[in-house]
Amino acid sequence: MKSRKVTNRDIAAAAGVSPTAVSFAMNGKDGISDETRRLIFDTARNMGYTPSLPNKSLNIALLFRNDLYEFEQIFYTEMDSIIMDACRRLPYNLIMASVYHEGEKVLFSDILYTARIDGMLVLGDPGADVLNAIHGLHIPFVILDSSRHDDNCCAVYVDYEMAAFQAACYLIDLGHRDIGYIGKNNISLQDFTLLTFRGFQKATEKRNIALATNRIQLDITDEESLRRAVDRALEGSSMPTALFCCADYYAIFAIRHLHARGLRVPEDISVIGMDDVMISRYLMPALTTVNVDKEKIVRLGLDLLISQISGKKVSSVYINEFEIKNRESVAPPKNHS
Repeated sequence: MKSRKVTNRDIAAAAGVSPTAVSFAMNGKDGISDETRRLIFDTARNMGYTPSLPNKSLNIALLFRNDLYEFEQIFYTEMDSIIMDACRRLPYNLIMASVYHEGEKVLFSDILYTARIDGMLVLGDPGADVLNAIHGLHIPFVILDSSRHDDNCCAVYVDYEMAAFQAACYLIDLGHRDIGYIGKNNISLQDFTLLTFRGFQKATEKRNIALATNRIQLDITDEESLRRAVDRALEGSSMPTALFCCADYYAIFAIRHLHARGLRVPEDISVIGMDDVMISRYLMPALTTVNVDKEKIVRLGLDLLISQISGKKVSSVYINEFEIKNRESVAPPKNHS
């Protein structure tokens, strides 16, 4: 027997409020307190209430990442464009939203506190405080490009450990055994950083490669610290034959700095990146990198989100297949035959 659809009157009775209050909450209108609004949303969710989808253009919020350094936003800027194009074609209404801190309090754009948003996409792994606040919104959401496994979240995970392992093995197979690692140890990207470095380590350990301590640089915060990290990685009686950069934007700045030092890429030193951002193919030399399929991330994420909005039970999905984009910035080392 088909169950009866939950109505506003049902929610009002269960929450101990008037049907008018429920209507105000569901339509984002003023006239009720935030406490009452949260009570109504919690009650509706517990009763299995879901919005009707037929003939409705969904409102999808995209939570903007404003906690990243400017040159770290290249990857997500490209994902923004892919999401906008996908929502235009489906068609869904895409609404940009932001998160910010007021003291220790996490706040979002006002639109997220109304019932006008059907679902939300989150780019990358937010901090624990932001994630807790997102759960408190009671809006179906999917995290795109996640590195952090959380059973309480629906996400499209990217296996950056495998991606880094493949990139490092690619260098080693070409004959590189003295490789510098340029990465980052930053809380906002901690899981990504740990996975990437773990993949690099796994590849070097598997091939019995021991690296000097200065070859590993994890102190990148901006362009100037990246220059210093590259300089430190090059120190010693001989230079490394290759630099592994945990993201394309590091590789781009590294190549520029190497050029300023009079070093040729790849004749004097090879450079490999990860992500395959669009600009990487237009560099001189064009950057060899690991392709992370951003379109696939968005496609899978939207499928998960729409299933959630429709009331279906969903599970996170994983991307663990990658392609090395062999371009111009990597070559066998000079002494390799």
